[in-house]
Amino acid sequence: MMRVISASFFLLTHLFGAPAAEPRPNIIFVLADDLSARDLALYGGPVRTPVLERMARSGVLFHDAWSAPLCGPSRAILHTGKYPHNQGYYENQITPEVPFFRDGRHLPLLKMAAGAGCATGMFGKIHHGGDPAEYGAQEHCLARYWEGYDGPFQKRTRPRAGMYAISWYWHPGIVVNGVGLPTGPDDFGPDIECEHLLQFISRNKDRTFFAYWPSNLPHMAHDPKTGRWAYTDVPELDAGGGRTGGRHKGSLASAVGYLDALIGRIQDHLERSGIADRTIIFFTADNGTADGDKGSYDRDLAIRVPFVVSGGPVRPVGASRALVDFTDIWPTAADLVGHVGAFNADGKSFAPLLLGQPFVSREIIRMAMGDGRWIRDADWLLDGRGHFWDARGAASQDAYRDASRSEDPDAVAARKRFDGYLRDFPPPDENDPMTRDAWRMFRSKGKKPSGAPGPSADGDGERGK
Repeated sequence: MMRVISASFFLLTHLFGAPAAEPRPNIIFVLADDLSARDLALYGGPVRTPVLERMARSGVLFHDAWSAPLCGPSRAILHTGKYPHNQGYYENQITPEVPFFRDGRHLPLLKMAAGAGCATGMFGKIHHGGDPAEYGAQEHCLARYWEGYDGPFQKRTRPRAGMYAISWYWHPGIVVNGVGLPTGPDDFGPDIECEHLLQFISRNKDRTFFAYWPSNLPHMAHDPKTGRWAYTDVPELDAGGGRTGGRHKGSLASAVGYLDALIGRIQDHLERSGIADRTIIFFTADNGTADGDKGSYDRDLAIRVPFVVSGGPVRPVGASRALVDFTDIWPTAADLVGHVGAFNADGKSFAPLLLGQPFVSREIIRMAMGDGRWIRDADWLLDGRGHFWDARGAASQDAYRDASRSEDPDAVAARKRFDGYLRDFPPPDENDPMTRDAWRMFRSKGKKPSGAPGPSADGDGERGK
């Protein structure tokens, strides 16, 4: 892995014409909340995102990128670079006794970047709680409750803590560097977060920075009066990107479109600041779209997410069939920011691909939720229920062919190969002291297993019966 770092440093130095001591790009990492790849026009879906589409043409669009099926496990994987069996986050309700940001076995993503000399900032949704400094964030602007907050909340009765104690969107609860920010009914949370991100960029434009923006968009908001979840209305923008004072009705398309416009605003700010040529923007999502894909064990509906990387030294690769999952983000970022310590992660860096270096894709990617496990190679998929799918030539996830009982020699050989992969991908240990109580509580609520079998005893690949 250290050999990869050296190669990346060499190429970055060559591209920038900079001294070897400071060849690192800035990173802006944007994480959407609840968005499947297949909803975007980039992947054949209906939702247009002009900014992301331009980024995909000038950078890299990953065709097969996997998150976890739910937001909590995805974010734990993102911050640690490790699969659930190595950090304990198996489900939103199955988490370890000691959170990853207080567990010395892990080096959180932003803390790693700060250790490499980056200015670090976190903006938006923190999800797992705790102090943002424990994650490695030196500055923050978070959607969070504070004692003076007087806006709406998202429960039947007003909670005093947690992500539902505030509005994320209109009249939001915002805490900036530990201090509550008064807001009103016409203030829109993502606008405030983006503005503070831009201020962070301006303050740190003469040094290397890592800005992490886990946006709440396009996640639905909960109305405590009706008990319903619905997409938020978003501000109407004029041709110059300014707010008109009107609002667009809430929908997946309008929420995603507004986030896309805010990413365009970040790009414009980078250009005006003179640092666009040394700033990389990552865009992905934490799991599939709500009311459809999110939380599913079937196929890769919940875990195949959009993933676009562009800007700075990233080469115009276009669409890539390289296999990536969320464990790969930590080592990739570590390569790019110049981390020189141990690579304490399960994934593989794809920094060489971004930078135009020789790169060999992973043979397989993996994911887990609860007791379900997914594995995929270029042609075949084992899903979280143990069903085996032939993905060769499939134009969409709906076109995968069920090969669980196929007698085709290629399918039989692939199932046997995947049995070997599955044996090397441990299922959860529900008696692990770090997660035992969480598993017991989970099971006590009637939560059932996925129904997925383990590897077949005789290696014949028979599964999905």
